[in-house]
Amino acid sequence: MSTSTHPSPPSRPRLERATSPFRAWAGGLGAALLGLLAAAPSAERAQAKPPANIIASELTLLSSHELSVSEPSDLALDASGKSLWTVTDRPGKVHQLALDGTLLKTLKFVGDDLEAIAYDASDHSLWVAEENLREVVHLDLEGNELSRHPLGIKGKKNSGIEGLCLDSKGRMFALNEKDPGLFLELDAKHAIAVRRTITFAGDYSAISYDRKKDGFWILSDQAQTLYRCNRTAGVLQGYPLPFPKPEGIAVDEVTKRAYLVSDSQHRLYVFQLVD
Repeated sequence: MSTSTHPSPPSRPRLERATSPFRAWAGGLGAALLGLLAAAPSAERAQAKPPANIIASELTLLSSHELSVSEPSDLALDASGKSLWTVTDRPGKVHQLALDGTLLKTLKFVGDDLEAIAYDASDHSLWVAEENLREVVHLDLEGNELSRHPLGIKGKKNSGIEGLCLDSKGRMFALNEKDPGLFLELDAKHAIAVRRTITFAGDYSAISYDRKKDGFWILSDQAQTLYRCNRTAGVLQGYPLPFPKPEGIAVDEVTKRAYLVSDSQHRLYVFQLVD
């Protein structure tokens, strides 16, 4: 993963409601976001434009917190709603965080290029994805490996599995980052049951289940946007983000808060969602 040199985000940005995502970037925040895109490499900038039919929606930054773990990727909310889980890839470790980003513990498991994590409320366990191996791994909360499931996806190094989540029935979903971008539904044996190619962003860095609408939240770090999607990964809304390299998303439907992490800034961002 590359290191960003983008400027720090404003302390409390707010995105305006608009009928076009580009109107939502107007004003001070718009200038900051356009500045970030202008500073990006040309290949990423070409892929950063959201689809024209996406409606930009309101998103309010409540707080941000520096993390003691480097290059965090993906987030999962604990069943208690009082802590978060994240993974890092150098080394490949699993960490539990307080809601303010304070490190609570690090599991003993050491993985290969960990990029995704999901919390399984059915048995209070964790699932992680090893990107380059294209495998999902089942762990207990101490970091003991319970099982391992190859997905059989081929592709370029560092373009593999970047997101995992479970829906309300315990069914698992995964994202392949790019080349191609894939939205995957797994069966009870954790083999691919449904495979959909997705093209609404240049890459896909994280996914979280949207319990309220029985859909998904999907992140793209190249588009620097959070997307609200339906059950088949069709985009319903887009939320432009005021920080670079968004790599993890967890949503608390009770408090209507979205927790996101930046890989390059090593920070946790807390947003208030407004319907």
